[in-house]
Order: sequence, then structure tokens, then C-alpha cells
Amino acid sequence: MDALWFRDKFLRELNSRKESINDAMLAGVKNFDQYEYLRGRYSSLVDVEDILRELLSRVIEDDKTEQGNSS
Repeated sequence: MDALWFRDKFLRELNSRKESINDAMLAGVKNFDQYEYLRGRYSSLVDVEDILRELLSRVIEDDKTEQGNSS
């Protein structure tokens, strides 16, 4: 499985879930507890997205370093 394929699929899924949460919040929440729950889920998805991007950038940098050393 290609890392770029995985990244694209995973980021699309994260964005889809964030949009769903955003839509639910905009449609109105029953109470503050529900708002806090949805806000926490959204924040967690953003954290996962940041971690994924950071790890993938490290993988790309490592690949570049390895390719440079093998030449």
C-alpha cells in the first residue's frame, strides 16, 4: 500500500467526520454537554490529522535522506 494513497484516504475520512460534526453543531445542539462532546470529538480529529501530517513528513524526509545517501 502506497503511503500517499493511505494519506489521501485517511485525510478524506477525517475531513468527512469533521464536516459531520460541524453540521451537527450548526444544526443545533440540545444542551451544552452535547456541544462540549462534539467540540471534543472535532478537536481530537484535528489532533489526529496533525499527527498524521507530521509523521508522513518525517517519512518523506527519511526517504529523501536514504536516497541521497545511496547515490
